[in-house]
Amino acid sequence: MNLSSLLGFLSLAGWVMMIAGAGIAISNAAQNRNARPGVVLALIGLLVGVLFFMASSGLVEVGANEVAVIFQRIGGDPATNSLWPRPLGPGVHIIVPILNEPTIYSTRTLNYTMSGKTSEGQVQGNDAVEARTKDGQEVFVDATVLFSIDPEKANLIHLKWQNRFENEFVRATVRAAVRDVVSGYAAEDVYGEKRSAIPIGVRDAILPAFQANGLILQDLLIRNITFSELFIKAIEQKQVAQQQAEQAKQEAERARTIAKGNADAAVTAAKGEADANVAKAQGEAQAIELRAAADAKALALINEQLSKNPLLVQWRYIEKLAGNISLVLVPSNSPYLFDLQSLLNQGKPSATVSTPEPQPTPTP
Repeated sequence: MNLSSLLGFLSLAGWVMMIAGAGIAISNAAQNRNARPGVVLALIGLLVGVLFFMASSGLVEVGANEVAVIFQRIGGDPATNSLWPRPLGPGVHIIVPILNEPTIYSTRTLNYTMSGKTSEGQVQGNDAVEARTKDGQEVFVDATVLFSIDPEKANLIHLKWQNRFENEFVRATVRAAVRDVVSGYAAEDVYGEKRSAIPIGVRDAILPAFQANGLILQDLLIRNITFSELFIKAIEQKQVAQQQAEQAKQEAERARTIAKGNADAAVTAAKGEADANVAKAQGEAQAIELRAAADAKALALINEQLSKNPLLVQWRYIEKLAGNISLVLVPSNSPYLFDLQSLLNQGKPSATVSTPEPQPTPTP
């Protein structure tokens, strides 16, 4: 119980005493008894009631999150519209009852919500902000604005709006700003990444108006944006097409990667085969060179032996003849390759070489 309430209770008690005293006085007078005690009690009650009523009416108790605007009925300053120049802050203040009229305003953070859900917001039913995008799409925006009364400008609120500031100023200002900001975006932008820019744009739009009307804007929240069913289906179809195009692009890239890998492998294999052929050719060339060198060396050795033993070739030839050969025919008109008789005499004494006589050529 605050002080003003306590004083009001004491004032009420005084009025009760006055009524009770008057009743006692009337009762005593009707019974021809002394009515003075009742009159005294009634007078005391009247005095207590008036004093405490004046005291309770002359005290203004302002809470921690409140501010009081004082209107002066008589003798007020026309420049301030008969309001005290400065509102009264938290605490207990004395005013002149009846001449001064206090109006208490809360300075706590307030919120005003406009929502499409019937269970949310200050207005029952669908109260979402209906707006249209730059390309004509209809959208419904759920918004919440957080604000408070500026204690230094409470007189301005009282003069312009009094207790109507939420419905007549805040609601109208926010709805108009939301419609204006949304109209600057295409529906696809509102649906996509640029959605986060909308509350920033709305805050920037309403901030000057709030300051000019004695309100402190704390934040504006875009809680939900709803599109028509037709637009949502169109967006979903577009997203599906984009996903399919991206998948086809990935598959084409994968095919190019595989083809490139196969080509690189073929190049590597061809290079390896070419290197192997080169190595093989080099090896064969070296083998030919080695054989040629060996043959040359062998021929040199043979020449050396032949120079020392001229009959070596003839001897090797006879060695190749079969062991049972005793007659060798040699054409009479062919030159002798070697001295067969001497060889036969040396190697095979029993062999006989016969040279056929030339036959006469018959005449026709």
